[in-house]
Amino acid sequence: MHLVVVGDIHTQANKLWRILREADLADDAGRPSERLTGEEDVRLILLGDLVHAKSRERYADLTEVRRYDEYNPRHLRKAEEAQEAFLREVQAYQAAAPEGRVTILLGNHDHNAIDDAQGPLRTDDVSHFEWKPGYGGSLPEDLRTWIASWPRELVIEGLHLAHVGPLAEHNTFDQGFYLENRRRWIYEDVDVLEGTPYRMGVYGHTPVRGGVNVASQGRAILLDTNGHGDEYAYLDVDVTSAGYRVRMRGLFFDELIARREDD
Repeated sequence: MHLVVVGDIHTQANKLWRILREADLADDAGRPSERLTGEEDVRLILLGDLVHAKSRERYADLTEVRRYDEYNPRHLRKAEEAQEAFLREVQAYQAAAPEGRVTILLGNHDHNAIDDAQGPLRTDDVSHFEWKPGYGGSLPEDLRTWIASWPRELVIEGLHLAHVGPLAEHNTFDQGFYLENRRRWIYEDVDVLEGTPYRMGVYGHTPVRGGVNVASQGRAILLDTNGHGDEYAYLDVDVTSAGYRVRMRGLFFDELIARREDD
């Protein structure tokens, strides 16, 4: 079995389709490739957080405005429309693939988009008002139903995949999730997977730059490198009876360093 695992995309359509083409899972038209639809057991797993751009600059790109203002109804509606179009592209891609070949896990931002009772989330200096009562419009019901169907975790041959972490509480996106900061487990010098049925875990949610980070004494991989600039990353995972072989692909560090005039 071969897995391609992609971390948090946050509406960056160009990055997602670049990854899928590079991994030979999609053609230039955004349709599943023969590699994904063929007899070989190849699967794609998205670790959640498809919605909500992660910075004001990303929102500006998404809405094609000079400076995005979430309090401007026109800007907010453009952000909603762009994300709805992106979600429909992914939905069509998943529907065109054989059943079980494409799994999208629920992230906390995805959950927030369909939970009318939960207040808007905020990233740095920008608030995510999309589809929130009193702020934005209504998420189309078919998209809401589709997102609500995404599982919170996936287990394949002892490999645990989820948005935040290995425990049920890590992927329960209630108000306590934000008050308790349930990503703290990654800083603890303990094997959090001990006592679980999992041999290894792969998780998103926690931003990583310059490559992949590990936690839980080396048994958990943190994969969220799709937020900074043009950087992107994904994992190739070969699953065999003997264990796992994990390769990281992508552009892990992209930084422009200005040169002095006399250099």
